[in-house]
Amino acid sequence: MKFSYWRILLLGFGFMGVSVLWGIYNAYIPVFLQAGRPDFSTAAGVSGYGLSAGMTGFIMTLDNIAALFILPFVGAYSDRIWTRWGRRKPFIAVGAPMALIGFVGIPLLLTQPLLMFMGSIFLTLFAMDIFRTPVVSLMADITPSPKRSQANGIINLMGGVGGVLAFGAGGLLFKVSVGAPFYFGAVAMIVACCIVLLFIKEPEPESVMPAEGEPGLIGSMKTIIKDRDPSALYFLGAIFFWFLGYNALEVFFTSFAVNELNVDTGEATFLLAYFSLAIILFAPLCGFAGGKFGRKRTIAVGIIAFALLLGYGYTITTVFQAKIMLPLCGISWSCILVNSLPMVVDMAPQDRLGAYTGLYYLSSQSSAIVGPILSGKIIDLFAGNYRTAFLYSVATLILALLCLIPVKRGEALKTG
Repeated sequence: MKFSYWRILLLGFGFMGVSVLWGIYNAYIPVFLQAGRPDFSTAAGVSGYGLSAGMTGFIMTLDNIAALFILPFVGAYSDRIWTRWGRRKPFIAVGAPMALIGFVGIPLLLTQPLLMFMGSIFLTLFAMDIFRTPVVSLMADITPSPKRSQANGIINLMGGVGGVLAFGAGGLLFKVSVGAPFYFGAVAMIVACCIVLLFIKEPEPESVMPAEGEPGLIGSMKTIIKDRDPSALYFLGAIFFWFLGYNALEVFFTSFAVNELNVDTGEATFLLAYFSLAIILFAPLCGFAGGKFGRKRTIAVGIIAFALLLGYGYTITTVFQAKIMLPLCGISWSCILVNSLPMVVDMAPQDRLGAYTGLYYLSSQSSAIVGPILSGKIIDLFAGNYRTAFLYSVATLILALLCLIPVKRGEALKTG
């Protein structure tokens, strides 16, 4: 299939829809869970369940625990089927409507007992996990190796648009009602997924792996472990550690802003739009940088810059300082994120793109399970000092850089 930036842009709508939902989810759910606790700021502007930061961190990992078991196997399974609709798109068609129902239910059940509230969350998480890996796998399906960093830059640009919509529009809509950001996010997600279903034609694979036999995910993991070159293992470790740092910012920044910068939940969420806006502007450039200067080198620059900026984040005391730090963090994170998935899939046999995408998620979701719990416990240990999450993130990024150094593979493959 001939490479087309227009087709990649259309595919990016699927990633945008996913990003809208996760942006709103990660911005508001931690506040809903903690609001009402005696030491939690009343500036949040919403009543909640009064849970500790540690317990909130645990609940915020539930989506990642589910994803750990679902995403890699969905990705591997989608490598092994072919239907008249394709092999990735059927998962989108099933999962997106279910996610809409669950997501709309979250604000509707906010005043109900915690168990009922969690039921709507569980439905959302399960549905999103059905189609997240297939959406991302489509990028590798329709893009030749030398163009994957650039293509992933375009897709992350669209993800940044989703983040801006989540944090910008979502932050403003919160002032209308608690439910408005969720209704907006659900509609944006379903429209974006419909665009992918209608306008992206999947290339038919040269062969389809048989349904019986060793699952692609397990086989791929064995291949990585037995490989004489441990680059893939080191790189999966690097992914794990840099997502630890990112998740602490993603999950607890709104709580930090509410408690340390004295803003309400809507304004705290709106601040994160500065982070996502930078991704919109710089993700394509970071993709081209990875293609020109090397993916590993671009990622290393991003890790170092991100660590320095989060170290500065520990010291900020004003909204203005946050508005300076967050866009720079977005640029640094783009250098990492845009080039990491292409490195993983270019370590993969080309009939296992879904399985290796699943391994990427296996590493990132494992991190997302450990990260919020660990950072939440550290915050509790320091008497609710949300600033400590910044120092924790710096430490994890240093570990990520140490894992990246021995990696020798993952640059763009030469095509004939």
